[in-house]
Formats: sequence, structure tokens, C-alpha cells
Amino acid sequence: MKMPIRTLAIALTGSLIAVGFAAPGMAAKAEVAQVQVLGRTWTVSQNRKKPNAYVASRDNNNLNPFGKPVARRTPQAVRALELATGCKVVPGTLWQTVGAEFHADMVCNR
Repeated sequence: MKMPIRTLAIALTGSLIAVGFAAPGMAAKAEVAQVQVLGRTWTVSQNRKKPNAYVASRDNNNLNPFGKPVARRTPQAVRALELATGCKVVPGTLWQTVGAEFHADMVCNR
């Protein structure tokens, strides 16, 4: 009786390991670019799930109360995306998550 259970456990473990290595999360990391917009650091990376889509997030400057003055994030995000990629944001495709990540589709005239 123990032998079938052990065989089943080994088979399940092997299949889970194989699925883990084939998962999209194990793919190579996308290129990440850091750019400065109005003295703030923005990190821009390509969206792995969607071609020609990029994600921008702003460094919170370690919550420094004596940092740069307040500036609207959306125009900064558009500028950061365009500086990092050399492409233009497709109008109407920019959206923001609760975590202040900006997602946008980009078009390149290359």
C-alpha cells in the first residue's frame, strides 16, 4: 500500500518542478531603465505580458520631507516613459495602479 502513494508523490513532485521551470515568471527579466524627471528617479521596464507596453514607477525618495517640491505624477510618468524608450505614449492608453505604477502602450517611429 505504501508503494503506490510514494510513487504518486514522486510523480506529483516531478511534475510540479517541471511546471515551475516552464512558468512565465522564470523567463529572463526585462530590461530596466532609470531616468530622471524633475529631479526624481523613475524606473521604466517593459511589460512582459504585452508587447509595446511599458511600466513606470517613481522612487519615493525614501520619504524625504526636504526633497524636491511637489509635482504632478502623470506628466512625469509620460516623460519618463518617453525618455527611457525613445517612443511616444499612445493617447488614451495610460493608466495607473493603486501602487502608483503607470502602464502605457507605446508606439515607436523607427
